[in-house]
Amino acid sequence: MRSVRVENRILVNHTDELTRVAVVEAGGLSEIHIETVRERRIVGNIYKGRVMRVLPGMNAAFVDAGLERTGFLYATDVVGRRNPDEAPADEEEQNHERTERSDVRIETLVREGQDIVVQVAKEPIGSKGARLTCQFTLPGVLGVLMPTVDHVGVSRRIEDPDERQRLRDIGEAVRPPGIGLILRTVAEGRSADELRSEVEFLHQIWQQVRKGADAVDSPALLHEDMHLLLRTARDLICRRFDQLIVDSEDGHRQVKNFVARFLPSFAPRVELFLGRESLFEHYGIEYEISRAVERKVWLKSGGYIVIDRAEAFTAVDVNSGKFTGKNDPEETILKTNLEAAVEIAYQLRLRNIGGIIVIDFIDMKEKENRHQVHSTLVEELRKDYARSRVLPMSELGLVEMTRKRVADSVMTRLTEPCFYCEGKGYLKSPDMIVHTLMDKLRKELSSSRAKTLHAHANPRICQLLMETCGTVLERMEKRQKKAVVLTERPEFHLEQLEVFGEK
Repeated sequence: MRSVRVENRILVNHTDELTRVAVVEAGGLSEIHIETVRERRIVGNIYKGRVMRVLPGMNAAFVDAGLERTGFLYATDVVGRRNPDEAPADEEEQNHERTERSDVRIETLVREGQDIVVQVAKEPIGSKGARLTCQFTLPGVLGVLMPTVDHVGVSRRIEDPDERQRLRDIGEAVRPPGIGLILRTVAEGRSADELRSEVEFLHQIWQQVRKGADAVDSPALLHEDMHLLLRTARDLICRRFDQLIVDSEDGHRQVKNFVARFLPSFAPRVELFLGRESLFEHYGIEYEISRAVERKVWLKSGGYIVIDRAEAFTAVDVNSGKFTGKNDPEETILKTNLEAAVEIAYQLRLRNIGGIIVIDFIDMKEKENRHQVHSTLVEELRKDYARSRVLPMSELGLVEMTRKRVADSVMTRLTEPCFYCEGKGYLKSPDMIVHTLMDKLRKELSSSRAKTLHAHANPRICQLLMETCGTVLERMEKRQKKAVVLTERPEFHLEQLEVFGEK
Protein backbone atom coordinates (compact mmCIF):
# COMPACT_ATOMS: atom_id res chain seq x y z
CA MET A 1 0.00 0.00 0.00
CA ARG A 2 1.44 3.38 -0.94
CA SER A 3 2.19 5.80 1.87
CA VAL A 4 0.18 9.01 1.70
CA ARG A 5 0.19 11.84 4.20
CA VAL A 6 -3.50 12.39 4.86
CA GLU A 7 -5.68 13.29 7.80
CA ASN A 8 -9.19 12.31 6.71
CA ARG A 9 -9.65 8.57 6.24
CA ILE A 10 -12.32 5.90 6.37
CA LEU A 11 -10.89 2.66 7.78
CA VAL A 12 -12.87 -0.56 7.25
CA ASN A 13 -12.18 -3.74 9.23
CA HIS A 14 -14.15 -6.38 7.33
CA THR A 15 -14.37 -10.06 8.32
CA ASP A 16 -16.95 -12.80 7.78
CA GLU A 17 -18.52 -12.22 11.18
CA LEU A 18 -18.17 -8.47 11.65
CA THR A 19 -17.68 -5.15 9.88
CA ARG A 20 -16.29 -2.11 11.69
CA VAL A 21 -15.89 1.32 10.14
CA ALA A 22 -13.74 4.03 11.71
CA VAL A 23 -14.13 7.62 10.52
CA VAL A 24 -10.89 9.55 11.04
CA GLU A 25 -11.07 13.34 10.67
CA ALA A 26 -8.20 15.77 11.28
CA GLY A 27 -6.10 12.77 12.30
CA GLY A 28 -8.43 11.62 15.11
CA LEU A 29 -11.21 9.05 15.39
CA SER A 30 -14.59 10.80 15.20
CA GLU A 31 -17.06 7.97 14.56
CA ILE A 32 -17.20 4.19 14.84
CA HIS A 33 -19.85 2.07 13.10
CA ILE A 34 -20.31 -1.65 13.79
CA GLU A 35 -22.44 -4.33 12.18
CA THR A 36 -22.42 -8.09 12.87
CA VAL A 37 -23.83 -10.92 10.79
CA ARG A 38 -26.45 -11.46 13.51
CA GLU A 39 -27.48 -7.84 13.93
CA ARG A 40 -27.79 -6.08 10.60
CA ARG A 41 -29.07 -2.53 10.67
CA ILE A 42 -32.70 -2.27 9.57
CA VAL A 43 -32.97 1.51 9.03
CA GLY A 44 -33.87 1.98 5.36
CA ASN A 45 -35.50 -1.44 5.03
CA ILE A 46 -38.99 -1.44 3.50
CA TYR A 47 -41.66 -3.86 4.73
CA LYS A 48 -45.24 -4.77 4.00
CA GLY A 49 -46.84 -4.65 7.43
CA ARG A 50 -50.23 -4.78 9.08
CA VAL A 51 -51.78 -2.19 11.40
CA MET A 52 -52.30 -3.88 14.78
CA ARG A 53 -53.57 -0.97 16.90
CA VAL A 54 -54.63 2.61 16.25
CA LEU A 55 -53.89 5.04 19.10
CA PRO A 56 -55.90 8.27 18.64
CA GLY A 57 -54.50 9.69 21.89
CA MET A 58 -50.96 9.55 20.49
CA ASN A 59 -52.02 10.16 16.88
CA ALA A 60 -50.08 7.03 15.93
CA ALA A 61 -50.44 3.33 15.20
CA PHE A 62 -48.62 0.08 15.96
CA VAL A 63 -47.62 -1.86 12.84
CA ASP A 64 -46.49 -5.49 12.65
CA ALA A 65 -43.71 -5.53 10.05
CA GLY A 66 -42.34 -8.93 11.00
CA LEU A 67 -39.76 -7.50 13.41
CA GLU A 68 -39.21 -8.59 17.02
CA ARG A 69 -41.49 -5.80 18.25
CA THR A 70 -44.26 -3.90 16.55
CA GLY A 71 -43.15 -0.63 14.99
CA PHE A 72 -44.55 2.84 15.70
CA LEU A 73 -46.09 4.96 12.93
CA TYR A 74 -47.01 8.61 13.60
CA ALA A 75 -49.69 10.36 11.57
CA THR A 76 -47.06 12.90 10.50
CA ASP A 77 -45.04 10.07 8.99
CA VAL A 78 -48.04 8.95 6.97
CA VAL A 79 -49.03 12.31 5.46
CA GLY A 80 -45.46 13.57 5.00
CA ARG A 81 -43.62 16.86 5.28
CA ARG A 82 -45.41 20.17 4.95
CA ASN A 83 -42.35 21.81 3.45
CA PRO A 84 -40.53 19.56 0.98
CA ASP A 85 -37.76 22.15 0.59
CA GLU A 86 -36.59 21.08 4.03
CA ALA A 87 -36.16 17.48 2.90
CA PRO A 88 -32.79 15.92 3.75
CA ALA A 89 -30.04 15.43 1.20
CA ASP A 90 -26.94 13.94 2.73
CA GLU A 91 -26.36 10.87 4.86
CA GLU A 92 -26.13 12.92 8.01
CA GLU A 93 -29.41 14.65 7.18
CA GLN A 94 -31.41 11.87 5.60
CA ASN A 95 -32.85 10.07 8.62
CA HIS A 96 -36.44 11.03 9.28
CA GLU A 97 -37.23 13.71 11.81
CA ARG A 98 -40.58 13.90 13.53
CA THR A 99 -42.32 16.89 11.99
CA GLU A 100 -44.69 19.30 13.67
CA ARG A 101 -47.94 17.91 15.08
CA SER A 102 -50.27 17.11 12.20
CA ASP A 103 -53.85 18.31 11.96
CA VAL A 104 -54.67 15.01 10.26
CA ARG A 105 -55.84 12.28 12.64
CA ILE A 106 -54.31 8.81 12.51
CA GLU A 107 -57.75 7.17 12.61
CA THR A 108 -58.61 8.83 9.28
CA LEU A 109 -55.44 7.47 7.68
CA VAL A 110 -55.24 3.82 8.76
CA ARG A 111 -57.44 1.20 10.37
CA GLU A 112 -56.70 -1.95 12.37
CA GLY A 113 -56.06 -4.97 10.17
CA GLN A 114 -55.06 -2.84 7.17
CA ASP A 115 -51.96 -3.79 5.16
CA ILE A 116 -49.49 -0.94 4.77
CA VAL A 117 -46.04 -0.48 3.22
CA VAL A 118 -43.58 1.19 5.61
CA GLN A 119 -39.89 2.01 5.87
CA VAL A 120 -37.81 1.86 9.06
CA ALA A 121 -36.72 5.38 10.04
CA LYS A 122 -35.17 4.57 13.43
CA GLU A 123 -33.81 1.35 14.88
CA PRO A 124 -35.55 -0.30 17.85
CA ILE A 125 -33.89 1.13 20.94
CA GLY A 126 -34.21 -0.48 24.37
CA SER A 127 -37.81 -1.54 24.87
CA LYS A 128 -39.07 0.68 22.05
CA GLY A 129 -39.97 -0.72 18.65
CA ALA A 130 -38.72 0.69 15.36
CA ARG A 131 -39.91 4.11 14.18
CA LEU A 132 -41.71 3.66 10.84
CA THR A 133 -42.64 6.01 8.03
CA CYS A 134 -44.59 6.02 4.78
CA GLN A 135 -42.37 8.78 3.40
CA PHE A 136 -39.87 6.59 1.57
CA THR A 137 -36.27 7.51 0.76
CA LEU A 138 -33.97 5.48 -1.48
CA PRO A 139 -30.44 6.90 -1.11
CA GLY A 140 -27.76 6.67 -3.76
CA VAL A 141 -24.29 8.16 -3.94
CA LEU A 142 -25.36 11.32 -5.79
CA GLY A 143 -28.96 11.69 -4.72
CA VAL A 144 -31.91 10.44 -2.70
CA LEU A 145 -35.06 9.30 -4.50
CA MET A 146 -38.25 10.25 -2.64
CA PRO A 147 -41.19 8.47 -4.32
CA THR A 148 -43.88 10.19 -2.25
CA VAL A 149 -42.65 13.79 -2.74
CA ASP A 150 -43.06 15.57 -6.09
CA HIS A 151 -40.09 17.90 -5.65
CA VAL A 152 -36.45 18.47 -6.63
CA GLY A 153 -34.09 19.75 -3.96
CA VAL A 154 -30.36 20.34 -3.56
CA SER A 155 -28.19 19.75 -0.51
CA ARG A 156 -27.86 22.81 1.70
CA ARG A 157 -24.11 22.21 1.72
CA ILE A 158 -23.86 23.24 -1.95
CA GLU A 159 -23.79 27.02 -1.65
CA ASP A 160 -22.98 28.28 -5.16
CA PRO A 161 -26.30 29.56 -6.61
CA ASP A 162 -25.37 28.75 -10.23
CA GLU A 163 -24.44 25.17 -9.34
CA ARG A 164 -27.62 24.77 -7.30
CA GLN A 165 -29.71 25.91 -10.26
CA ARG A 166 -27.79 23.66 -12.66
CA LEU A 167 -28.44 20.64 -10.45
CA ARG A 168 -32.13 21.55 -10.06
CA ASP A 169 -32.48 21.71 -13.83
CA ILE A 170 -30.79 18.33 -14.26
CA GLY A 171 -32.89 16.87 -11.45
CA GLU A 172 -36.10 18.01 -13.12
CA ALA A 173 -34.95 16.48 -16.40
CA VAL A 174 -33.88 13.06 -15.09
CA ARG A 175 -36.47 12.29 -12.41
CA PRO A 176 -39.52 10.16 -13.25
CA PRO A 177 -42.85 12.07 -13.26
CA GLY A 178 -44.21 12.60 -9.77
CA ILE A 179 -41.08 11.24 -8.09
CA GLY A 180 -39.02 13.48 -5.80
CA LEU A 181 -35.25 13.79 -5.95
CA ILE A 182 -32.82 15.40 -3.52
CA LEU A 183 -29.28 15.89 -4.83
CA ARG A 184 -26.52 15.27 -2.31
CA THR A 185 -23.35 17.27 -1.74
CA VAL A 186 -21.25 14.85 -3.79
CA ALA A 187 -23.45 15.60 -6.85
CA GLU A 188 -21.69 18.96 -7.19
CA GLY A 189 -20.03 19.11 -10.60
CA ARG A 190 -21.51 15.79 -11.79
CA SER A 191 -22.90 15.41 -15.29
CA ALA A 192 -26.51 14.82 -16.31
CA ASP A 193 -25.62 11.33 -17.56
CA GLU A 194 -24.15 10.35 -14.18
CA LEU A 195 -27.25 11.58 -12.36
CA ARG A 196 -29.61 9.96 -14.85
CA SER A 197 -27.89 6.58 -14.48
CA GLU A 198 -28.25 6.60 -10.70
CA VAL A 199 -31.85 7.83 -10.75
CA GLU A 200 -32.78 5.00 -13.14
CA PHE A 201 -31.10 2.51 -10.79
CA LEU A 202 -32.98 3.84 -7.73
CA HIS A 203 -36.28 3.98 -9.62
CA GLN A 204 -35.90 0.30 -10.54
CA ILE A 205 -35.60 -0.50 -6.83
CA TRP A 206 -38.83 1.43 -6.14
CA GLN A 207 -40.66 -0.40 -8.92
CA GLN A 208 -39.53 -3.72 -7.44
CA VAL A 209 -40.86 -2.63 -4.04
CA ARG A 210 -44.27 -1.81 -5.53
CA LYS A 211 -44.46 -5.11 -7.40
CA GLY A 212 -43.42 -7.02 -4.28
CA ALA A 213 -46.07 -5.30 -2.17
CA ASP A 214 -48.77 -6.59 -4.54
CA ALA A 215 -47.37 -10.12 -4.63
CA VAL A 216 -46.75 -11.06 -0.98
CA ASP A 217 -48.75 -11.31 2.24
CA SER A 218 -47.88 -9.22 5.28
CA PRO A 219 -45.61 -9.12 7.14
CA ALA A 220 -42.81 -9.31 4.58
CA LEU A 221 -39.49 -7.66 3.76
CA LEU A 222 -39.72 -5.86 0.41
CA HIS A 223 -36.34 -4.13 0.27
CA GLU A 224 -33.21 -4.48 2.38
CA ASP A 225 -30.75 -1.61 2.53
CA MET A 226 -27.06 -2.21 1.83
CA HIS A 227 -24.84 -3.75 4.47
CA LEU A 228 -22.40 -1.52 6.34
CA LEU A 229 -19.50 -2.09 3.94
CA LEU A 230 -21.33 -0.61 0.94
CA ARG A 231 -23.31 1.93 3.00
CA THR A 232 -19.93 3.33 3.98
CA ALA A 233 -19.02 3.87 0.33
CA ARG A 234 -22.45 5.29 -0.44
CA ASP A 235 -23.01 7.59 2.52
CA LEU A 236 -19.66 8.66 3.95
CA ILE A 237 -17.52 9.53 0.94
CA CYS A 238 -19.69 12.61 0.41
CA ARG A 239 -17.66 14.18 3.23
CA ARG A 240 -14.61 14.43 0.94
CA PHE A 241 -12.27 11.89 2.49
CA ASP A 242 -8.74 11.41 1.22
CA GLN A 243 -8.70 7.62 1.53
CA LEU A 244 -10.97 4.65 2.12
CA ILE A 245 -8.85 1.73 3.33
CA VAL A 246 -10.22 -1.82 3.60
CA ASP A 247 -8.35 -4.69 5.26
CA SER A 248 -9.87 -7.64 3.37
CA GLU A 249 -9.55 -8.53 -0.30
CA ASP A 250 -13.25 -9.39 -0.60
CA GLY A 251 -14.33 -6.15 1.07
CA HIS A 252 -11.89 -4.12 -1.01
CA ARG A 253 -13.25 -5.67 -4.21
CA GLN A 254 -16.87 -4.93 -3.24
CA VAL A 255 -16.15 -1.29 -2.39
CA LYS A 256 -13.94 -0.79 -5.44
CA ASN A 257 -16.62 -2.15 -7.80
CA PHE A 258 -19.35 -0.05 -6.16
CA VAL A 259 -17.33 3.17 -6.28
CA ALA A 260 -16.17 2.50 -9.84
CA ARG A 261 -19.81 2.30 -10.92
CA PHE A 262 -21.27 5.26 -9.06
CA LEU A 263 -18.31 7.57 -8.27
CA PRO A 264 -15.36 6.57 -10.50
CA SER A 265 -13.30 9.65 -9.60
CA PHE A 266 -12.99 8.31 -6.03
CA ALA A 267 -11.91 4.79 -7.09
CA PRO A 268 -8.13 5.49 -6.95
CA ARG A 269 -8.51 6.44 -3.28
CA VAL A 270 -9.95 3.04 -2.31
CA GLU A 271 -6.99 1.04 -1.02
CA LEU A 272 -6.30 -2.45 0.34
CA PHE A 273 -4.39 -2.67 3.63
CA LEU A 274 -1.66 -5.33 3.58
CA GLY A 275 0.18 -4.64 6.84
CA ARG A 276 1.34 -7.35 9.23
CA GLU A 277 -0.59 -5.92 12.17
CA SER A 278 -4.31 -5.30 11.99
CA LEU A 279 -5.60 -2.15 10.29
CA PHE A 280 -7.16 -0.77 13.48
CA GLU A 281 -4.02 -1.47 15.52
CA HIS A 282 -1.85 0.20 12.87
CA TYR A 283 -3.85 3.43 13.10
CA GLY A 284 -4.43 3.28 16.87
CA ILE A 285 -8.18 2.73 16.52
CA GLU A 286 -8.42 -0.25 18.89
CA TYR A 287 -7.24 1.95 21.76
CA GLU A 288 -9.79 4.64 20.92
CA ILE A 289 -12.59 2.05 20.75
CA SER A 290 -11.63 0.76 24.19
CA ARG A 291 -11.91 4.34 25.50
CA ALA A 292 -15.37 4.64 23.93
CA VAL A 293 -16.85 2.17 26.42
CA GLU A 294 -15.11 3.49 29.51
CA ARG A 295 -17.21 5.35 32.05
CA LYS A 296 -14.46 7.80 32.97
CA VAL A 297 -12.61 9.91 30.37
CA TRP A 298 -9.54 11.82 31.50
CA LEU A 299 -8.82 15.34 30.30
CA LYS A 300 -5.31 16.53 29.45
CA SER A 301 -5.35 19.00 32.35
CA GLY A 302 -5.93 16.23 34.90
CA GLY A 303 -9.68 16.69 35.19
CA TYR A 304 -12.13 14.09 33.94
CA ILE A 305 -15.70 13.50 32.82
CA VAL A 306 -17.96 10.61 33.84
CA ILE A 307 -20.59 9.36 31.39
CA ASP A 308 -23.54 7.38 32.79
CA ARG A 309 -26.46 6.19 30.72
CA ALA A 310 -29.96 5.53 32.03
CA GLU A 311 -33.24 4.52 30.42
CA ALA A 312 -34.48 8.10 30.15
CA PHE A 313 -31.30 10.11 29.57
CA THR A 314 -27.50 10.20 29.65
CA ALA A 315 -25.76 12.07 32.46
CA VAL A 316 -22.30 13.62 32.05
CA ASP A 317 -20.45 14.86 35.14
CA VAL A 318 -17.40 17.14 34.98
CA ASN A 319 -14.77 16.94 37.73
CA SER A 320 -11.53 18.85 38.29
CA GLY A 321 -9.73 15.67 39.41
CA LYS A 322 -5.97 16.15 39.71
CA PHE A 323 -6.09 19.66 38.25
CA THR A 324 -5.97 22.25 41.04
CA GLY A 325 -4.45 25.20 39.19
CA LYS A 326 -2.06 27.71 40.71
CA ASN A 327 -3.96 30.87 41.60
CA ASP A 328 -7.60 31.80 40.96
CA PRO A 329 -10.03 28.85 41.58
CA GLU A 330 -12.56 30.36 39.14
CA GLU A 331 -9.91 30.37 36.41
CA THR A 332 -9.07 26.72 37.18
CA ILE A 333 -12.73 25.74 36.99
CA LEU A 334 -13.24 27.66 33.74
CA LYS A 335 -10.25 25.95 32.11
CA THR A 336 -11.51 22.50 33.18
CA ASN A 337 -15.04 23.21 31.96
CA LEU A 338 -13.83 24.52 28.60
CA GLU A 339 -11.69 21.43 28.07
CA ALA A 340 -14.62 19.25 29.14
CA ALA A 341 -17.00 20.98 26.70
CA VAL A 342 -14.73 20.06 23.78
CA GLU A 343 -14.30 16.47 24.99
CA ILE A 344 -18.02 15.98 25.68
CA ALA A 345 -18.98 17.02 22.14
CA TYR A 346 -16.36 14.61 20.81
CA GLN A 347 -17.49 11.72 23.04
CA LEU A 348 -21.18 12.18 22.16
CA ARG A 349 -20.35 11.78 18.49
CA LEU A 350 -17.80 8.98 18.98
CA ARG A 351 -20.15 6.96 21.21
CA ASN A 352 -23.23 7.88 19.14
CA ILE A 353 -25.11 8.92 22.28
CA GLY A 354 -28.57 10.25 21.48
CA GLY A 355 -31.75 11.36 23.19
CA ILE A 356 -31.75 13.59 26.27
CA ILE A 357 -28.34 14.46 27.72
CA VAL A 358 -27.75 16.37 30.97
CA ILE A 359 -24.27 17.81 31.57
CA ASP A 360 -23.20 18.87 35.06
CA PHE A 361 -20.33 21.31 34.67
CA ILE A 362 -18.36 22.48 37.70
CA ASP A 363 -20.13 25.47 39.29
CA MET A 364 -18.90 28.88 38.09
CA LYS A 365 -19.66 32.18 39.78
CA GLU A 366 -19.25 34.44 36.76
CA LYS A 367 -22.11 34.59 34.26
CA GLU A 368 -19.62 35.44 31.52
CA ASN A 369 -17.72 32.21 32.20
CA ARG A 370 -20.91 30.13 32.03
CA HIS A 371 -21.70 31.73 28.68
CA GLN A 372 -18.20 30.99 27.38
CA VAL A 373 -18.46 27.29 28.29
CA HIS A 374 -21.93 27.03 26.77
CA SER A 375 -20.76 28.71 23.55
CA THR A 376 -17.78 26.36 23.32
CA LEU A 377 -20.05 23.32 23.64
CA VAL A 378 -22.43 24.62 20.96
CA GLU A 379 -19.55 25.43 18.61
CA GLU A 380 -17.98 21.98 19.03
CA LEU A 381 -21.33 20.30 18.37
CA ARG A 382 -21.44 22.01 14.97
CA LYS A 383 -18.79 19.51 13.86
CA ASP A 384 -21.27 16.70 14.55
CA TYR A 385 -23.38 15.42 11.65
CA ALA A 386 -26.23 14.50 14.01
CA ARG A 387 -28.50 17.40 14.88
CA SER A 388 -28.52 18.65 18.46
CA ARG A 389 -30.38 21.24 20.50
CA VAL A 390 -28.71 22.85 23.52
CA LEU A 391 -30.55 24.80 26.21
CA PRO A 392 -28.86 27.65 28.13
CA MET A 393 -26.74 26.75 31.15
CA SER A 394 -28.49 27.07 34.50
CA GLU A 395 -26.96 28.88 37.47
CA LEU A 396 -26.05 25.46 38.89
CA GLY A 397 -23.95 24.67 35.84
CA LEU A 398 -26.42 22.22 34.30
CA VAL A 399 -26.85 22.05 30.53
CA GLU A 400 -29.75 20.10 29.06
CA MET A 401 -29.51 19.08 25.43
CA THR A 402 -30.81 16.57 22.91
CA ARG A 403 -28.91 14.78 20.16
CA LYS A 404 -30.64 13.02 17.32
CA ARG A 405 -30.80 9.28 17.91
CA VAL A 406 -31.37 6.92 14.97
CA ALA A 407 -29.55 3.78 16.10
CA ASP A 408 -28.05 2.19 19.21
CA SER A 409 -25.02 3.78 20.82
CA VAL A 410 -21.54 2.31 20.45
CA MET A 411 -21.81 1.15 24.07
CA THR A 412 -24.89 -0.91 23.20
CA ARG A 413 -23.16 -2.36 20.12
CA LEU A 414 -19.97 -3.30 21.95
CA THR A 415 -21.31 -4.39 25.34
CA GLU A 416 -24.27 -5.92 27.11
CA PRO A 417 -25.38 -5.59 30.77
CA CYS A 418 -23.22 -7.88 32.93
CA PHE A 419 -25.09 -10.80 34.47
CA TYR A 420 -22.14 -11.49 36.79
CA CYS A 421 -22.62 -8.18 38.61
CA GLU A 422 -26.40 -7.79 38.16
CA GLY A 423 -26.12 -5.09 35.55
CA LYS A 424 -23.79 -2.78 37.45
CA GLY A 425 -20.99 -3.15 34.88
CA TYR A 426 -20.48 -4.25 31.30
CA LEU A 427 -18.93 -7.09 29.34
CA LYS A 428 -17.91 -7.26 25.74
CA SER A 429 -20.83 -8.44 23.61
CA PRO A 430 -20.74 -12.13 22.55
CA ASP A 431 -20.28 -11.07 18.92
CA MET A 432 -17.16 -9.09 19.83
CA ILE A 433 -15.77 -12.02 21.87
CA VAL A 434 -16.37 -14.38 18.94
CA HIS A 435 -14.58 -11.88 16.70
CA THR A 436 -11.64 -11.80 19.15
CA LEU A 437 -11.49 -15.61 19.25
CA MET A 438 -11.63 -15.85 15.46
CA ASP A 439 -8.78 -13.32 15.23
CA LYS A 440 -6.69 -15.40 17.65
CA LEU A 441 -7.37 -18.53 15.58
CA ARG A 442 -6.46 -16.76 12.34
CA LYS A 443 -3.12 -15.65 13.78
CA GLU A 444 -2.31 -19.06 15.31
CA LEU A 445 -3.30 -21.00 12.20
CA SER A 446 -0.98 -18.89 10.07
CA SER A 447 1.96 -18.73 12.50
CA SER A 448 1.88 -21.87 14.69
CA ARG A 449 3.75 -25.00 13.66
CA ALA A 450 1.24 -27.18 15.49
CA LYS A 451 -1.03 -29.32 13.32
CA THR A 452 -3.87 -29.09 15.84
CA LEU A 453 -5.04 -25.99 17.69
CA HIS A 454 -7.19 -26.11 20.83
CA ALA A 455 -9.59 -23.27 21.64
CA HIS A 456 -11.26 -23.19 25.06
CA ALA A 457 -14.12 -20.78 25.77
CA ASN A 458 -17.39 -20.32 27.60
CA PRO A 459 -20.14 -22.60 26.12
CA ARG A 460 -22.11 -19.56 24.97
CA ILE A 461 -19.16 -18.32 22.93
CA CYS A 462 -18.44 -21.76 21.46
CA GLN A 463 -22.05 -22.19 20.37
CA LEU A 464 -22.27 -18.70 18.86
CA LEU A 465 -18.99 -19.20 17.00
CA MET A 466 -20.26 -22.43 15.42
CA GLU A 467 -23.60 -20.80 14.52
CA THR A 468 -22.12 -17.73 12.86
CA CYS A 469 -18.60 -18.74 11.82
CA GLY A 470 -18.64 -22.55 11.57
CA THR A 471 -18.26 -22.66 7.79
CA VAL A 472 -15.62 -19.91 7.90
CA LEU A 473 -13.62 -21.91 10.46
CA GLU A 474 -13.80 -25.01 8.24
CA ARG A 475 -12.41 -23.04 5.31
CA MET A 476 -9.59 -21.71 7.50
CA GLU A 477 -8.69 -25.25 8.58
CA LYS A 478 -8.62 -26.53 5.00
CA ARG A 479 -6.60 -23.58 3.75
CA GLN A 480 -3.95 -23.99 6.47
CA LYS A 481 -4.21 -27.83 6.52
CA LYS A 482 -4.64 -27.77 10.28
CA ALA A 483 -7.37 -28.77 12.73
CA VAL A 484 -9.11 -26.68 15.38
CA VAL A 485 -10.65 -28.39 18.42
CA LEU A 486 -13.23 -26.19 20.14
CA THR A 487 -13.88 -27.08 23.79
CA GLU A 488 -16.69 -25.68 25.95
CA ARG A 489 -15.53 -24.67 29.43
CA PRO A 490 -18.58 -23.86 31.63
CA GLU A 491 -16.32 -22.52 34.38
CA PHE A 492 -14.88 -19.86 32.05
CA HIS A 493 -15.90 -16.23 32.38
CA LEU A 494 -17.68 -15.06 29.20
CA GLU A 495 -14.61 -13.12 28.04
CA GLN A 496 -12.07 -15.78 28.99
CA LEU A 497 -10.39 -17.40 25.97
CA GLU A 498 -7.53 -19.87 25.57
CA VAL A 499 -5.90 -20.85 22.27
CA PHE A 500 -2.89 -23.17 22.17
CA GLY A 501 -1.24 -25.65 19.82
CA GLU A 502 -0.77 -29.38 20.20
CA LYS A 503 2.74 -30.51 19.41
